[in-house]
Amino acid sequence: MHISRTTRWHLRINSLIFISLFLIAVGLLAWLSHRYRFDQDWTYTHRNSLAPVTRQLVAGIRKPIHFIAFVSDDASLHERIRRQLAQYRHAGHDVSLSFVNPDLSPKRAQQFGVSHTGQMVIEIGDHSRVVDNLGQQTIANALMQLARTGNRWVVFLEGQKERSPLDSSSHGLSRLADSLAQTGLHIQPLNLLRTPNIPENTAVLVIAGPETDFTPGETAAITHYIDHGGDLLWLHDPGPLHGLAPLAQALDLHFLPGTVVDANPELRAMIGIQNPAVVPVLDYGQSPITNHLQVQTLMPFTAAIAQPTGGKTWQASALLRSLPKSWSETGPLKGDVKYDAARGDTLGPLVLGEALSRNLADGHQQRIVVFGTSAFASNAFIGLGANLNLATATLNWLSHDDNLVQIHLPSAPDTRLVLSRGEGYAIAAGFLILLPIGLLLAGTLIWMRRRRAAR
Repeated sequence: MHISRTTRWHLRINSLIFISLFLIAVGLLAWLSHRYRFDQDWTYTHRNSLAPVTRQLVAGIRKPIHFIAFVSDDASLHERIRRQLAQYRHAGHDVSLSFVNPDLSPKRAQQFGVSHTGQMVIEIGDHSRVVDNLGQQTIANALMQLARTGNRWVVFLEGQKERSPLDSSSHGLSRLADSLAQTGLHIQPLNLLRTPNIPENTAVLVIAGPETDFTPGETAAITHYIDHGGDLLWLHDPGPLHGLAPLAQALDLHFLPGTVVDANPELRAMIGIQNPAVVPVLDYGQSPITNHLQVQTLMPFTAAIAQPTGGKTWQASALLRSLPKSWSETGPLKGDVKYDAARGDTLGPLVLGEALSRNLADGHQQRIVVFGTSAFASNAFIGLGANLNLATATLNWLSHDDNLVQIHLPSAPDTRLVLSRGEGYAIAAGFLILLPIGLLLAGTLIWMRRRRAAR
């Protein structure tokens, strides 16, 4: 091909046009990247993005949500906060953000109770909460507190040696109480002998494993509360009803004799359970309380609920069922525990928890949840499996905060690297011994080759 002077000019012009268009494209991409932002979360369970339940919570709040960041006048810091809160602004219909320098506006900081720089105020209507970080769990808890309407009192009965929300021992319920307080529920113990009537502002009444009998007057106060539409969480332990037979009769509720045990040694070994009376639950009913549960719960020393329940008045829904290899053991829980139908044992699967509801004349839906054990919510077991999620979701449902029932933020399952001693020694030997020796040998060989080539 003959290249003339004209052809050369054409090639140069083509090159200039290509370079110009390329630079224009690069400039447009730079402008687009500065004007628009695109993020992609590739982490497991997308834990750096808003969880679906958090987006549902933000979208369900119909009042304006206002974030106020009390930080110094730093443009780069403001931009980082904007980026971190942008996902909340996209999830809600009216979410705004503003910045206040607490050093220049001390009265504004004092108005919200801000104590130091770096805190943030979340404001919904006339109510506000101060948070110390922008973690999703922290913000979700604050939004849950602000989303609740009015004061929600969860009243725990005491006086019959029940588990107490003020008890921080392994027997108590203080960890559950702390979790509920973070979501805006108020905790109040109540002794019916001192205060004969259950307060009218009680959102949920909790009976948590009494060990002595209620007096007829106390039982009458509880049944009066139920007859007038009160919501109840009844944590019954295996054994007698301790004076609550009228309550069970009103709910058409019967407990099977004995304590439920599970005879699946492979499953217990996999979960790390030694006692057969600590029953793993993997089968959940169709209920707003349990729809979000994806891991096992552990129900220790639990009674089973005989079916059916509720009669013609109540609508009953089973929440938890034991596995088929379980049964209600009526004999002593010692030695080699075996199923014995002749003794009165009942073979599983068995119902360990149930939700009851009925519609009242005034349009209010009354709700009651019954579990066969109070130990699952105790400090000793509340942190195992999904026990805490089950307990908090139950109380959210009972307090009629249905949109808060499924608040369960995904946790990272891959943040820990567990190595055996042999694997640790192998890694240490590779990096501390083999790799330096390999580099030394490679350097020596290269030096010898270059020396021979120089000769």
